[in-house]
Amino acid sequence: MSRDNNKIYISNSPFVNGHKIVDFVWNAHLDENLDLWMDLHLESDRYDEEEEYKDDLEEIDDISEENAEKQLWINYDHCIISSTYWNNKGIKINEIDNFDFKSINNKVFIVDPLPIDFDDTEKLAFGISMLGNDTLAQNEITFLDTSEFGVFDIKWKGKVANTYLGEKEFDYEFYVYMKNIRFEGINIHPSLKKDQVINFIQSNNFNHFELLDADDSTLENYILKLKKVL
Repeated sequence: MSRDNNKIYISNSPFVNGHKIVDFVWNAHLDENLDLWMDLHLESDRYDEEEEYKDDLEEIDDISEENAEKQLWINYDHCIISSTYWNNKGIKINEIDNFDFKSINNKVFIVDPLPIDFDDTEKLAFGISMLGNDTLAQNEITFLDTSEFGVFDIKWKGKVANTYLGEKEFDYEFYVYMKNIRFEGINIHPSLKKDQVINFIQSNNFNHFELLDADDSTLENYILKLKKVL
């Protein structure tokens, strides 16, 4: 079976045709230590959105294993995978001066490889809600440049343990291929001062970004945005 773009497929799910992605955000944040972290946020459509699922007597009386499993998934509504929704840390960008988009083209980021410490999951790059708040590891994220500046295709796969229901085996895998995703900019930690961020831009060859203007020296809600390419 071919996989459509802009959908998420989850192995061992009763919904073999996958689910549409209704929200996908690619950005980054500069923390209070002037460390740069890349962020991804994904939300799927409701699990039963593309199914011929009818709330009638025939469906209610269907007690087959497949129907029971679908009902379990439907109870959890939809999937969220995110480094921002639960304030996870995201992907550390170690070589900041090389974050010029050319350096990430065809680059595969291996994030939180197995095994992981289940007692320290708050340090994982991403959180996930699949069947409750579960655990995500062994991410492989690939960025593929397009003809438009700052716009990439993104391939993302990872392994999930249904820890919300008490499991610790990574029995689920997901796969996503997003087309034409624009980088939305770099969010600035509110504790940083404007001159600190200006110095960061100048010191790390971030000439393709600009700091949005503000009326004071604090940076709450500030963001570094890509300059428009003429």
